Amino acid sequence: MVDSVEKRFRKASRAGADEIARFLHDSSGKVITALLQNSNLSEQDVLILANRKNLSGAILETIGKDKRWAESYPVRLALARNPKTPLFVALSIARYLRLFDLADITRSHLLPLTYRHKIEAILMEKIPTMALGVKKTLAKTAAGNVLSKLLQDGNRDIVNICLNNPYLTEGHLTTVINRHDAPAIVIRLISEHPNWSNRYSIKYTLIRNSHLTLSRCVQFLQEMRITDLRELYIDPAVPVSVRPYIHSEIVERGEKPEKEGEEERIYEITAEERQQETEEQQ
Repeated sequence: MVDSVEKRFRKASRAGADEIARFLHDSSGKVITALLQNSNLSEQDVLILANRKNLSGAILETIGKDKRWAESYPVRLALARNPKTPLFVALSIARYLRLFDLADITRSHLLPLTYRHKIEAILMEKIPTMALGVKKTLAKTAAGNVLSKLLQDGNRDIVNICLNNPYLTEGHLTTVINRHDAPAIVIRLISEHPNWSNRYSIKYTLIRNSHLTLSRCVQFLQEMRITDLRELYIDPAVPVSVRPYIHSEIVERGEKPEKEGEEERIYEITAEERQQETEEQQ
């Protein structure tokens, strides 16, 4: 016969070290609360509780505030990784976590998005003062906005590592390309990357960036749909130096750059631009 909650509560509060294990997975929050007050509770016992995903936020908060476990890194980490831990508790703990444990948290889709974004912000604050070797290691494991921040670093090695990171998404890469202060080396490496330079949406976005070389721009324009070429032709964000090439590509396809009834503005390719394109291709 299973003991009543009241009976388990009394037993849990005074259980000996060898008896505590039987209460660690109890379904009653009241029994777990009594267990947390037991002086025989060990760090390993608390670690089991901190990892439980079916405990209430109030119980996890109690563990987080208990001075007995304040210096226990495993307990802190378990609480920070538990989706049931209240946000303010998890964030207060996160400040004391190791860099790469924070990076792991940002990749966990079991955790609330708001929490992950705040952890990303903590990591991004640290990036400017990180050693180069640490940045390179982080670039291999980071995700989301942290990768975007690392890409803006402009270091060739770091950028290449980020571009090969499986957690990098088109969305984050597009955000980087659209930044007016994106380093030229970042744009160049993206445009030459064997994976990203084959993504249609990335090509489209790169064409709008003034750091894209003319030779790559001309190549990408040849692969654009006619409707997108027309959009690019009238897009004020597209560099003026690129417009003649868009015009030329549209005309070569037997189309008109402007819609019927709209006045066409023609951008001619200068001899200097032709020379620049030729030099880049060599």
